[in-house]
Amino acid sequence: MNNIEAIKEMIGSLTPEQIKAVMSSVTNKTVNKVDTSRRAKRMAITDLYFKCAPIPQANFEEYKIHAEGIRHQVLSGIDL
Repeated sequence: MNNIEAIKEMIGSLTPEQIKAVMSSVTNKTVNKVDTSRRAKRMAITDLYFKCAPIPQANFEEYKIHAEGIRHQVLSGIDL
């Protein structure tokens, strides 16, 4: 028997008064603050990449070299 089935059996065997007592002692935990630091860091890396990206129509070889340099810079975390 797994834990979920055991919990279901325990809840099924409770009387209404016992359920009321349990529910009165359970506090309603809500999330007060959501941590978005990882998301903000990912967005900053993406913004840095696209802010520095050259236009590929001018010279494609120069674009590839510059894009690879920017990719290494972004991966290393410089200028964040």
